[in-house]
Amino acid sequence: MQPYTDYASASGWNQIRNDERCPEKTLASNQRARFAIVGAGFAGAATARRLAECYPHEKIILLDALPAGEGAAGRSSGFMIDQAATKIDARSDGPQASWQTAILQAGLSGLQRAVDTHKIRCDWQEIGHYKTAVTRRGAEELERLLARLDTLQIGYRRLSGADARSEIGTAHCTHAVWIPNCVLVQPAHLIQGLLKSLPEQVELYTRTPVHRLHRGAPHTLGAGAYEIKADTVILCNNATLPFFGYGGQRQLTVYTYAGMTPELDDGEMRKLGSIPAWGATPVERLGATTRKLGSRRFLFRAGFSYKTETSPAAIRSLLMSMYAERYPDMKTHLFDHVWGGALSMTRNGAPLFGKVAPNVYALSACNASGILKMSALGTLLAEAIAGIDSPLLRDTEQFSNPQWIPPEPLRSLAVHCSLARMKRAMRY
Repeated sequence: MQPYTDYASASGWNQIRNDERCPEKTLASNQRARFAIVGAGFAGAATARRLAECYPHEKIILLDALPAGEGAAGRSSGFMIDQAATKIDARSDGPQASWQTAILQAGLSGLQRAVDTHKIRCDWQEIGHYKTAVTRRGAEELERLLARLDTLQIGYRRLSGADARSEIGTAHCTHAVWIPNCVLVQPAHLIQGLLKSLPEQVELYTRTPVHRLHRGAPHTLGAGAYEIKADTVILCNNATLPFFGYGGQRQLTVYTYAGMTPELDDGEMRKLGSIPAWGATPVERLGATTRKLGSRRFLFRAGFSYKTETSPAAIRSLLMSMYAERYPDMKTHLFDHVWGGALSMTRNGAPLFGKVAPNVYALSACNASGILKMSALGTLLAEAIAGIDSPLLRDTEQFSNPQWIPPEPLRSLAVHCSLARMKRAMRY
C-alpha cells in the first residue's frame, strides 16, 4: 500500500473561509527528538498536546504527509455525538458500551477545554442532531434505537412527517427524531485551530510523508531526503498504519464522500427547513448524512467504496442524484466542492491502541467516530506512554481488541457481500 493517502480532491471545508489556518513548514533538515508522531489529525494533535504537558522540556515532532487539515480530520461531517447508543454503529452492550460513551464524553470535554482556552473559532454549536429513516427497515431500526434510549433514559423528541418537513425540509424522510447529544463543528477549522495552538515544543511538519521506519535505539524515520531520530515513535496515521507493518490483519480502509453547495439564497435556505442550522445522520448504513450550515451552504454526504477512492466525477454524479431525490424542490443540485475521506475500520468496531514494538505505539481505526474518539484516545495514549494510570485507560486497554480480518481475496469478497446486503436493505 501507499505510505499516505493522496486524495483526488481538496476538502470543501478548507476551501471556504478559514480563519484558523495554522502556519505550515516542510521538513528541511535532519532532526532529533524524544518523540516523533506520524499523523497530524485529531489523534496526533491530542497525543502531542498531552505529551507536551507530561514532558514539558522534551522536543516533540509531529508529521503529516498532507497540508494541515487536509487529512481525514478535515474531511468529516463535523458531528461530535457523545452517546454511543445514538451512533449508527452501536454494536456493544454493558461495560463496553459504557466505555464507548465515556471515551466520547472525555473527547468532548477535552476539545471544549482546548477550544475555550485557545479561542478556536470552529462554529461550535451545541444543537443536537436529527436521526432519520427513509425505508421501512430503517423505521424499524429507529424504533429499536428509541427503545435503547428509553432504557438508558436518554431524552429525544419524535417528529411527525409535518415536523420533519418544517424543520429539515425533506418529504423523503419517513421517520425522524431529534436527540440532544451532539455538538456540530466546522471540522477543518477545529483541526487547524488545534494544530495552531500546540505548545511551542511541538514542531509540526506538513507535506512531509514518512516513507520508512527503521526500528532501533533511537528509531529512524525517513521523510524525503531527511531523517528524524526519535526515542519513541507514535503512529497516528489511521488508514495507512499497515504501511509500517502494523494492523494490516485487523483493519481495512473505506472511503466516504461529501458535496457542499454554493451559498444559497433566502428562498433556497427556507426549503431546507425553518431551523437556521442543523445536522442529520441516517439510521440506514448507506443513508445520507446532511447538514444545513450557518454559512448558507448545504452539506450532503453519501457513498462508500472499499480500499480505493472513486473518481470525483462519479461521486459528483451520485451525490447530485441522491440530493435531487431527497430535495427535489431545490433550484439546482450542484456542488461547489466534492471530496472523499479515508476511514480505518475494524471488524468489531474496536480501535487499535497501544504498544506494537519496543518504544513504538500505534493508534488507529476511528470506525467513523474520528473527532471525539480519536481525540480521547490520543490523550490516553500519551498518558499510557507517560505511565499515568486511570480507570478509563485500563478500560481502553481491555476493549481495544480488534478482531482478525481474513486476507485477500476473502476480505474483498466479505466487504462486497456486506455492501450488497446494505444496498438491498435500502429498497425496503
